[in-house]
Amino acid sequence: MKRFFKKISRSKLGQNILSFLGYVYIQLVYRTSRWDYKNRHIIEEYLKAGKPFMVCFWHGRLMMMPLAWQWDRPFKVLVSEHGDGTFIGKVVRYFKVGWVAGSTTRGGAKASLALIQLLRGGTIIGITPDGPRGPACKVSRGTAVLARWTQADLIPVTFSARNRRHLKTWDRFLLPLPFTRGVFAIGAPIPYAKEGEDSHTITALEEALNVLNAEADEWVRSVSDD
Repeated sequence: MKRFFKKISRSKLGQNILSFLGYVYIQLVYRTSRWDYKNRHIIEEYLKAGKPFMVCFWHGRLMMMPLAWQWDRPFKVLVSEHGDGTFIGKVVRYFKVGWVAGSTTRGGAKASLALIQLLRGGTIIGITPDGPRGPACKVSRGTAVLARWTQADLIPVTFSARNRRHLKTWDRFLLPLPFTRGVFAIGAPIPYAKEGEDSHTITALEEALNVLNAEADEWVRSVSDD
């Protein structure tokens, strides 16, 4: 069964079917659940000021991110040119979210040129700094380099849900269940680094995302349903 599923998922037809089913499930979770949004003002202030920024979220918290973007500005995610990147691109297109081929580890230079043009044109970019293959919750150096090259600050974002499962994948992918209580949360921006200061950006972003995840998880556990 596992071998059959892998074979189907690698075919174009199989990916089209699975991506549509993924879209339906995400919508089911979102529409049957109650959601809160924390710190929306952070992104709104950047948009109002016209400052470039990239939205960052761990690969394991990717699933609901197409619905985390709730502003009337173009939004695209940076996905791997191979593997699950194509599948992710097919899913997010149903939410009218675009995608850029490349990653923070592979195809970075090529992607950077495209990102610079997009950011200058007003498009907002979303990236998974530990993608596409990990290590989980570890920011790749390419993330800091991309931020510096594009002169875009990094804004940490996450989601959490009370009723959920963690898949047995490298990123412990968070799968929210329908009819739950959920939250989207935004953290304080991380300024892009100057030349030679990438390590500071990496450390700051890792800490910010991990703290934000922990706070979101605690919030859905403790909040009242009233």
